[in-house]
Amino acid sequence: MDRWVGIDEFVAVASSGSFTQAAKLLDTSVAQVSRRVKELEQRLDHQLLTRTTRKLALTQEGEVFLTHARHLQHAYDDAALALRQRDQQPTGTLKLTAPVMYGERYIMPVVHDFMAKYPKVKVEMHLSNEQLDLVAMGFDIAIRLGHLKDSSLKARRLSWRNTLVCASATYLSHYGQPHSLSELSEHTCLVGNSSYWRFFDKNKERNIKVTGPLSCNSGWALLDAACKGLGLTQLPHYYVEKAICAGELVEVLSSFKPKSEGIWAVYPPRQYMPTSLRLLLDHLAEHFDQRGSSQLTPD
Repeated sequence: MDRWVGIDEFVAVASSGSFTQAAKLLDTSVAQVSRRVKELEQRLDHQLLTRTTRKLALTQEGEVFLTHARHLQHAYDDAALALRQRDQQPTGTLKLTAPVMYGERYIMPVVHDFMAKYPKVKVEMHLSNEQLDLVAMGFDIAIRLGHLKDSSLKARRLSWRNTLVCASATYLSHYGQPHSLSELSEHTCLVGNSSYWRFFDKNKERNIKVTGPLSCNSGWALLDAACKGLGLTQLPHYYVEKAICAGELVEVLSSFKPKSEGIWAVYPPRQYMPTSLRLLLDHLAEHFDQRGSSQLTPD
């Protein structure tokens, strides 16, 4: 049972002194107004109006209820206004998580711009390379890189990630440039989190096991090692693109480059999204869309 049904109709009748005038004020039918008021009286178990063919008047109970009903209407209007004002100037705390390097270098500067624009919004950022449980840990947004696992979470693609194999010109001059995946076994490879490198060959994804003298879970460390001629490395484009443009690294095996992967903002489903969260998602999407470069678009 909806305890609010009939209040607007009752106040309109009491204020205008007529079911017909109340129907016009509420842009509905006289029958609808009459039915709603009758339902309200039944729920309250009190008669609020006396009706005759010539006159409509409030009962004593109706006088008492009218005062409180108007307070309820004002409280509702104040609550709605508070939400509208909140929409205009978002407030509250947003809890985010992102991979360490990508969060530090690419996400947080955008978040800082957002906070400067909306100073009443607070942000808690947890940088971790683990895929944390958003719902259990109360996160509003997680930045995820690569293929998403099937889940009940919502996702908004922000950009793309390309994975490249690179080496310095010095290394290539000494050991030659590989032109096929089978040649990787003849080269020194700088290994990251996985000892398998991903490729796309003859319309199929292939994982090639690589070995080398250095294994490190830091992309920046692998980048530095590659620039110093220690071997080949496979890294996302945002690690190596500046070094390639500067001539410090050369991309190899480009014809076997794996398909581009998405960079996502993932968030739990909710019936009503807070304004601050919606605006931050829009801000992130707009920023990465404006960045656009050939490195950030799908193959």
